[in-house]
Amino acid sequence: MKSFFTPKEVAKLIGISYRQIQYWDKTNFIKPSYRRRGKYRLYTFADLLQLKVAKVLRENSFSIQRLRKTIKSLRTLLPQVGHPLVELTFLIEGERILVFNGAVLMSSESGKEYIRFDVKTLRDEIDRTFPDIYSDSGDQQEATG
Repeated sequence: MKSFFTPKEVAKLIGISYRQIQYWDKTNFIKPSYRRRGKYRLYTFADLLQLKVAKVLRENSFSIQRLRKTIKSLRTLLPQVGHPLVELTFLIEGERILVFNGAVLMSSESGKEYIRFDVKTLRDEIDRTFPDIYSDSGDQQEATG
């Protein structure tokens, strides 16, 4: 796989204009990971993913200002996340942007956290840890309803 992409290649791959890429770089929205000889920009695969996610969000009526605010908020709330648009999972609900980070769900605007809890995963873990917890299928049937 190719390691670096020029802005023209990025424009073709992502489906955004060269000028849009320049503008997002100039305004510090999404900057390339590398610069060669001062001005020549080189984008990584992670950069491509960020640009693609930003494009999709823009196509779904999210303004650049709102995306900037969301990314800034996420970087403050989750300093260990280097590329929020790539490393996190987003759920768009009307005007709300909800963000998944592992088992934690949070609102990108308020920072309020919710715990995402999967009962089936817990049940599977208990079954693996204690394989003989149910003495026969009748007990298991009663326990599961």
